[in-house]
Amino acid sequence: MRPPLVSMLAFSAALAAAWPAVGQTVSLPPPAASSLDRIAQAPPPGVSLPPPPGAWDPYAAQAPQLFPANAAPPSTWAPSAITGQPGYPGYSTAAPSLVPTQGTGQLASPYPPPQGPSQFQQAYSQTMHVYQGARGSWAYLFGDGDGTSVGVNELDTTATFALPFFHNSPANLNHAPLLLTPGFGLQLWDGPQTTDTMLADLPPNTYDVFIDAAWNPQFTPLFGAELGIRTGIYTNWNVFVTDSWRIMGRAIGTLRLTPTMQGKAGIVYIDRNDIKLLPAVGLTWTPDADSRYDIFFPAPKLAKKFATRPKRSWWGYLYGEYGGGAWTFRRDTGAISPFDYNDIRIALGVEAVPNTPTGLTGSFEVGYVFARQLFFVVGKPQRQDLDDTLMLRLGLGY
Repeated sequence: MRPPLVSMLAFSAALAAAWPAVGQTVSLPPPAASSLDRIAQAPPPGVSLPPPPGAWDPYAAQAPQLFPANAAPPSTWAPSAITGQPGYPGYSTAAPSLVPTQGTGQLASPYPPPQGPSQFQQAYSQTMHVYQGARGSWAYLFGDGDGTSVGVNELDTTATFALPFFHNSPANLNHAPLLLTPGFGLQLWDGPQTTDTMLADLPPNTYDVFIDAAWNPQFTPLFGAELGIRTGIYTNWNVFVTDSWRIMGRAIGTLRLTPTMQGKAGIVYIDRNDIKLLPAVGLTWTPDADSRYDIFFPAPKLAKKFATRPKRSWWGYLYGEYGGGAWTFRRDTGAISPFDYNDIRIALGVEAVPNTPTGLTGSFEVGYVFARQLFFVVGKPQRQDLDDTLMLRLGLGY
């Protein structure tokens, strides 16, 4: 395991030590999006559960405790921030999509009662919105281009659409839709300074054009999944070869441990040239309506609501991420080479989230970026370490 991944594991453990006391489960914003190709970011749970009963009995029947018959129907997608592209393939920060309908007093069974066509059509017309929202972000990693002080401007924009997908299936308790997210990204590179002895070079700009799909079903009251796939072109447009195409994905299983805690384990396929696969393991804990803790590798995050206004709630958060991406370009020598840019980011952020299902969302982050490295498939050097730097990120969405 490489040192950057070891550092991320250590940061995840440090966040675990900051857990507070117990509370209740609520629908909360998912983590902020990750950097560059946004592949290493923890998604929100596939289902938001209602407040737990007064006493949790691990030996009693689970379905009535997790889904009380008189509880409000859980939403499949929590509103959240828009700091950048989706994280894992399929991650979206759009407003809630499908809100499942529920039977009357039948939830002791893990499956909802069947619905007739008229019931389904009525529920669909009331809850389904194909267009989920759009968002954009700008991030700046400080650097003056001298030596190995590399600066990066990152600009991203995406839109998310929801389509019914096995909507009334007994294996999709939360009626999770299929989420489709087309996106576009631009990176502007400043440096590194190429000399006779320092041969690392970068193009002035690179681009991302991709389509992202996700499905986050709840198979039973206890077991669910977070599934996603993304395909796109990652290059500087002067070069278009087979390596310019990338296919990324995620497959994560979820287990409801208690009404307030969800375990996760799986893999994230990032399809970079140096590292192809990352493990994904950890916990998501929502102890009360003002807190959410993702003790999760490779993207830990602590979030806390600190103010509520008539139109918006204000959240503060601390997170870490394994950032970077992969592109193709033509080097100064004339050779075509895929390259990776990898780093680790730790940031503090504040986010304004509307108190209604729709509305303008904004965020601001300040972070420290370290373990920065370039990896070239063709030419010398194969690896080039870069200077640590600071990061600013702004996001807007609706």
